[in-house]
Amino acid sequence: MTRTLKSFLALAAVALILGQMAPERRAVIETRSQGLPPLFNSQPTQALVRACGNCHSRYTDWPWYSSVAPVSWWIEQHVREGRDRLDFSEWETYSPSQRRDQLESICGLISTGRMPPRLYRAMHPEANLSEGEKKAVCAWGKAETIGAR
Repeated sequence: MTRTLKSFLALAAVALILGQMAPERRAVIETRSQGLPPLFNSQPTQALVRACGNCHSRYTDWPWYSSVAPVSWWIEQHVREGRDRLDFSEWETYSPSQRRDQLESICGLISTGRMPPRLYRAMHPEANLSEGEKKAVCAWGKAETIGAR
């Protein structure tokens, strides 16, 4: 090995070790059993939470590798962004128009397969929604939208 490559590898190893010592930046970790709003007790919404709740609620089941830097930084960023866009834990604080917009967006994103993301589904098979589940979630969303008017 060249001297430059050895120096680079040593520096990368030191950076990885130091990254493991960085304080965690996660929000409070709560289990799903601590509850989502009662609205999420139906079968379609339970499928939605199963597929999307890790990133779109504060009830995240953090996998073991989410504690290993630098992967942990990437995962934490994605969860933070997911919660910023939609947080099922905060659903009851959304206005009727925000709920309507979110429900329409959810249906469109899951129907076209853009959500959950492909890489996430590959690592979390439970996040795969069947066509029947997608249709049920969209039907639930339409019913909620009509009820919110």
